[in-house]
Amino acid sequence: MLHKNYYMLGHVQRTLSIMLTYQCTAQCQYCGTFSSPNDKNKIDLQTAISAIDQAKELDFGNIVFTGGEATIEWESLVSSIKYAKSKGFPVRLVTNAHWASSDDQANAKIMELKAAGLDEINYSTGNQHIKFIPLSNIYRAISASLSNRLTTVLIIELHKNSLVSKDKVQFEIDRLIDSDLIKRYFKIIESPWMPTNPDKVGEYPSGLLKNKSNIDSCTGCDSVLQTYVLQGDGRISSCCGLGMRMIPELQDSSATREVFLEESIKSSTNDWFKLALKYIGPEKILAWAAEKNKNIVWEDMYAHRCQSCIRIYKDREVRSTIKEHFRELVADLCFSIYLDEKLALISANR
Repeated sequence: MLHKNYYMLGHVQRTLSIMLTYQCTAQCQYCGTFSSPNDKNKIDLQTAISAIDQAKELDFGNIVFTGGEATIEWESLVSSIKYAKSKGFPVRLVTNAHWASSDDQANAKIMELKAAGLDEINYSTGNQHIKFIPLSNIYRAISASLSNRLTTVLIIELHKNSLVSKDKVQFEIDRLIDSDLIKRYFKIIESPWMPTNPDKVGEYPSGLLKNKSNIDSCTGCDSVLQTYVLQGDGRISSCCGLGMRMIPELQDSSATREVFLEESIKSSTNDWFKLALKYIGPEKILAWAAEKNKNIVWEDMYAHRCQSCIRIYKDREVRSTIKEHFRELVADLCFSIYLDEKLALISANR
């Protein structure tokens, strides 16, 4: 049996992300999980329970339910939240709030989720999402979760011409909800909406695209080897990144196996390239490859790191360059691991 502290990289506890289904009420262009109303893949309740048990055995830190749209599988979701909470896990849900069609409906759903043990809820909206779920649903859902004193995070798609802005949403929330509840329980995050095609450049506000002038600000990936995903088709991934379904190398096990989380951890943490992604980061790896091969163009193409990662895995020239020069990258990797672990130990001893 794998020891629970096996490769506890950076001394940060792992997250188990459970996609109860790939199905979603929206069909956003460039959806990072390739979800849609037509994708009916889902896992059963017993598989989710097994994953939670394994996460407990392996000392995972928290459980996240996502999708697709997890609330489509409402009974399984509520039961899974209750079970995760009974095991002592903090529990988070990511949803598009399609269920908040009225004030009463929003409040009833939030009350049931909180009674089950939910600690945090994340809502998603933006140019793509509002084509399918009205912004009024988001406001009702936020109002309900804050009124029930549930930690609430709104994640807004960031585009060059965003129809939903942080300032606009904050104005409406300030108008609807008590300011003390907002200060205590609410946060807004803007995240670049990326094409899942690494050859396509998205349109963003100035300063977001990565190039030589800002590459030093990029860090290692805090998703790979930290978040393990039980996907809607039963595959296990060692990353919750956007576009992970199109990268075979991120699929480390399957829920058909008896101890699938253990297998996924063993497989992924023995992968030197995943270690490089974690400690160096996809942007810097891509920039490093471009220094070795002048045919690789990367500057001013990517605002979201997952798109850089997809480029690394899918571009044959980038892959061959990394493979040819990987021994050189290992030296940087070992130094990055040493610094990260050293800083973690210093912080832990304070």
